[in-house]
Amino acid sequence: MALISSPSRRQGELGFATVLLAVAGFCFATAGDYPGASGTYPKVLSVLLGCGAVLMLLRAWRQTGDDSRAPLVVNLGRCLLGFATLALYILAIDLLGYILPSFVLVVSLPLLLGYRDLRLAFMAAIGGLSFILLVFAVILERPMPADLFDPVLEMLR
Repeated sequence: MALISSPSRRQGELGFATVLLAVAGFCFATAGDYPGASGTYPKVLSVLLGCGAVLMLLRAWRQTGDDSRAPLVVNLGRCLLGFATLALYILAIDLLGYILPSFVLVVSLPLLLGYRDLRLAFMAAIGGLSFILLVFAVILERPMPADLFDPVLEMLR
């Protein structure tokens, strides 16, 4: 595969699946160093990631025709804006907490990708965050990162 300015979709998927497979192997090996049974869950997740990567490799390998020659990135500006949004999200979690940056991310990424149903994006953000808060903060009683909405979260506990 020669390095070109815009690889085909097939080349991109093969490369991404290879990276995912390597990450799965690294995580599995790292989890082996955990004491006792604490490495079991990370190992299971690593195996699942590896299986998904192998399936993705097989699918991309079998891909032929016009779809396999489609460019990986059609709109470079939107792609770069998406990566910038993810970088800002990571920075914003430290400053604002989890809820507000996650809400903005879940609403903004579909818009960057061309999805225009704002109502559904808002419902997905509210539903997803509610589920995560219910599972981790209420059911499992795990601490969430410090947040602007901590007073509201305290009422849930």
